Amino acid sequence: MRKQRIAGRFCILFAALCLGISTQAAVAEDGVSRAYNEAVKLEDQLDGFDVTVKSVVSIAGQAAKAEKTVKIQANGLQTEGGLQAAVDVQTSDGKKQQYYKDGFFYSNQSGKDRKYAMNQETMVELLNYYVYLDFEAQYLSMLERRENGDGSATYSFAASQETVGAYGDKLLEGAQEEHRIDIVSLQGTVEVDPEGMIQERKIEMAYTVRSGDTPQLCILNSDAVFHRTGTVSVKLPDLSAYGEKEENTPAVGLTKLSQTLYATADVNVRAQNNVTSAVLGGIPAGDTMQETGYTEDGWIQISYNGGTAYVSGAYVSTSKSVILKAMSGAMYATGQVNVRDAYSTDSRILGVLSAGESVSTTGYTDNNWIEISYGGRAAYVYADYLSWDAPVEKRNTFSGYLEGNVLDAATNGLTVQTSNGSEYYIYTADAYKNTVDGILLGDWIGVSYTFDGSNYLATEIDDYNDHNYNYNYDSGNVMNDNNDDYGYQDMESYGTVIAYGMSAITVALDNGITLSAAKENVSIYGDLYEGAYVLVDYIGDYMYEITQI
Repeated sequence: MRKQRIAGRFCILFAALCLGISTQAAVAEDGVSRAYNEAVKLEDQLDGFDVTVKSVVSIAGQAAKAEKTVKIQANGLQTEGGLQAAVDVQTSDGKKQQYYKDGFFYSNQSGKDRKYAMNQETMVELLNYYVYLDFEAQYLSMLERRENGDGSATYSFAASQETVGAYGDKLLEGAQEEHRIDIVSLQGTVEVDPEGMIQERKIEMAYTVRSGDTPQLCILNSDAVFHRTGTVSVKLPDLSAYGEKEENTPAVGLTKLSQTLYATADVNVRAQNNVTSAVLGGIPAGDTMQETGYTEDGWIQISYNGGTAYVSGAYVSTSKSVILKAMSGAMYATGQVNVRDAYSTDSRILGVLSAGESVSTTGYTDNNWIEISYGGRAAYVYADYLSWDAPVEKRNTFSGYLEGNVLDAATNGLTVQTSNGSEYYIYTADAYKNTVDGILLGDWIGVSYTFDGSNYLATEIDDYNDHNYNYNYDSGNVMNDNNDDYGYQDMESYGTVIAYGMSAITVALDNGITLSAAKENVSIYGDLYEGAYVLVDYIGDYMYEITQI
């Protein structure tokens, strides 16, 4: 009966493939997204909140986990200068308390009680850093609302690397400063009460961290429980013993200095002079900043968004230098070109590349030079003379006609198997399609094509199959009106579950394909978990059955 279960879903999938529908677009603004935004963006809607956030980060193949619990009480969000907040952060490395009142931020970090002048907007940004209060619908690729029987509601959401964009740095707590991080999947739920007030938010995010050449898969699970929203009583201790400092002044000595600096690499801007403080934003490599001082421990104080902030002194310079960023891959010379020992036409020539010669790249500069590995050292070639495309051997072009069964379908392409068993991938975007009711897997079709030397390009597709299906429930087959039994071409492969969340599942197949699907659309057999080895049935990128091995 498996063919019957997937027939309707496959037709929807095939239509999406043929139309080229993207799943990465941000959620459109509608009633559901507006209601979701009102629930999660508390600093715009309510005067206060009381929340506990528990997060766990696990690394694939390792037993150790990093755990953190943050408890926050805040009120006065809607009153200028009236914000009060108490923040308790507990990690495996220890515990710290932070407070905010009357325009001052209090912290016992580094074993000393310090008091800093801080504007209310900066403190709200710090609260966002801990709780993601502004994780709005614009960062999501999917958002659905389900009404519960008691008047409450549940929002299910998902996001991608593309839709999250710059917000990913906040979700990852600034870790992108030292490592390349790519979000694989992000999903979660938000529970709201009958008045639309947020009660709980759960997020599961799978991401890879690349330090060097090897990516490491990590899973973040975050659970925020809102004990109370609206009027909240904030419990503050006696803060009179905290030593007062200027706005965001570090505990170590600060030397005042005013000058323009340049970022030598992409660098995070932080609220204080340490890597655990809140990330307020970022400065791209090559951009300027205004220095207001420097600390004894290597941090630069800068003017940022009307206040003071800090960047690491390891990423700044007093002069604008050429920015070199890492890159890898093979490139090919488009013509004869010099190889030089620096990224300048005045530098020494080390050798010459011939047209079509390949080189291994190691980086690129912002003045249009490519760094390559040449004779065991770094060397440089002007970018206009290199291409990612390998030289193509010229081949004869011809036209023809073939007939066969459709094995696979993708956007603008079909895989066809002829009667002698040969398979052809044919580009179909520009073809005239002469069909009865569309092209489906298993159809016997005729294709008029041209061969351009490397690709088969369809000019016309003839498909006279009638898909007015009648279901034969006894046999489990799908039959058409002219009694030809076509069936569906589905695939099977083994793989590993890399993300198993509340509403979705992601599997990395042994054949190199990674598939994701909503759990409600998948038949699951066995007790699945992250790391489980499974057998997956799928069509194209549609996964419909998973069996634990």
